Amino acid sequence: MKFSQLVIFSVFIILGCNTKQKVNSNQKIQWLSIEEVEEKMKSQPKKVLIDIYTDWCGPCKRMSKYTFTNPEVIRIITEEFYAVKFNAESKEDVTFFKKKYINKGRTHDFAIQVGSTASGLSYPTIIYFNESFKKIQAVPGFYESQEFTLILKYFGENNYKNMSYDTYYKSQR
Repeated sequence: MKFSQLVIFSVFIILGCNTKQKVNSNQKIQWLSIEEVEEKMKSQPKKVLIDIYTDWCGPCKRMSKYTFTNPEVIRIITEEFYAVKFNAESKEDVTFFKKKYINKGRTHDFAIQVGSTASGLSYPTIIYFNESFKKIQAVPGFYESQEFTLILKYFGENNYKNMSYDTYYKSQR
């Protein structure tokens, strides 16, 4: 009887000693506006990610519902980035580094300016900026949590400076 109690007690102690930082299950990404990020960057520079989405985009909705609610994704974004969620069809004007962006038609000028790649603008697209607010890269497409954490670490931990994503990806598998 005492041996079984000791085993059960030991299991609880071992499980309770997990030192890995955990994210509160009800913690969420703190999405900021472009203007809020620009202001925060003045006093505390940090990398920035901007999620370009639309209300009708199915993959965008899946990323919001599943990928952006994953505890590991939340932890990395919270630690490494300021996060912006920007609707590419927004009608609101945006001022970014003293330049005003507007929506002249269906797609907002800001989304086109920062989110376009060689193949155009698609949804969702995540744009990564360094601490000086210089664009690193726009990454289009939907990603499940596991793949997205690798992408976040690639940019967040500055691996992009030393190797291609393919090399980084292979080194993590």
